[in-house]
Amino acid sequence: MVDVEVRSRVTGTSGGLPPVRVRPAGESTTARELIRLAVEEQLRLAGADAARCRGALARQFLSDEDVRAQAASGVIRMPSGPVSPPGVEGEVTRAQRAFGRGVFVMFHAGRQVTGLDEPVTVRAGEPVVFLRLVALVGG
Repeated sequence: MVDVEVRSRVTGTSGGLPPVRVRPAGESTTARELIRLAVEEQLRLAGADAARCRGALARQFLSDEDVRAQAASGVIRMPSGPVSPPGVEGEVTRAQRAFGRGVFVMFHAGRQVTGLDEPVTVRAGEPVVFLRLVALVGG
């Protein structure tokens, strides 16, 4: 078994979710499993600060549909004040759905992983990158 570094990036921002190290059950895994392991570890690491954790997860995995739903109420906000820690299963499901809808993309070993059940062969020193694409202002 090998540890894999997972980096989460959102274009045009700094900060966000910290890189995490995960250990899939074997050398061959799937995008679905890598997402589950990464979200579980991100929640574990950021769990002491629930508001910061929820905000970082929202920036990474909030879909256009989520934004439209919040916009209908007149405002889109990151959580403020006391916030309960995010639920692990709910956040894993949300992240997997976001990947399936193209909210973020995954890269590994120089190629884009396109499906949740696509096999991914992990090797030491080859990070996995979750990249949230955000349109540039004015374009």
